[in-house]
Amino acid sequence: MRRFALIASLFAIGLLPATVLAHAPSVTETTTNSPAEAIVLDDPTLSRAIGATIDQPGEIDWYRMDLSAGDPLVVGMTAPDATGAVAATFTLLGPGLPDAAAAGPDAARLAEAAGVAGALAFEPVADPPREVHGGLGFINLGTMRLEAPADGSYFVAVQALDPAATGKYVFAPGVREEFGLDAIAGMRDLVAFFEAPWEPEAGS
Repeated sequence: MRRFALIASLFAIGLLPATVLAHAPSVTETTTNSPAEAIVLDDPTLSRAIGATIDQPGEIDWYRMDLSAGDPLVVGMTAPDATGAVAATFTLLGPGLPDAAAAGPDAARLAEAAGVAGALAFEPVADPPREVHGGLGFINLGTMRLEAPADGSYFVAVQALDPAATGKYVFAPGVREEFGLDAIAGMRDLVAFFEAPWEPEAGS
């Protein structure tokens, strides 16, 4: 609570970098076992920093963005520089993307589950840099940037790079920055997410 009060105070006097609050920080505890249960980003072009966890080995977290052709389609992946972080990767799935089979058998399987034909597999950078935003450290694994090639639903399937690993990751979709007081509550949640001890479920 003291740290949240400090963040709120810094924002009030204009000392908290505006770019921190532009990324719409939040935390999700929703478990998504299939594309039908995907977390829907209601404003998919809005820049976000979504803290989430992979609780079980082999878990796939699903997100959905409904876009029009030509909309910016920007998806990034980072790991919190904190206890319990996991290096995660993702597969982007949707209409107008290259044939899923070209991205490998895992991408083809995910595309079939999502009911789409196209897929792109994300490749994390080999030596990811550490970045600091709002006093929080992030390991930047990279960003995929393109325009939506067609109208429709695009899915992002997030998995741990190591199939046996569990832990925290930060999903960073969107490109359009907005500023506002609502981000303070989200920043509070993201700070708590970083600081919380990692206690994977039994059997993971």
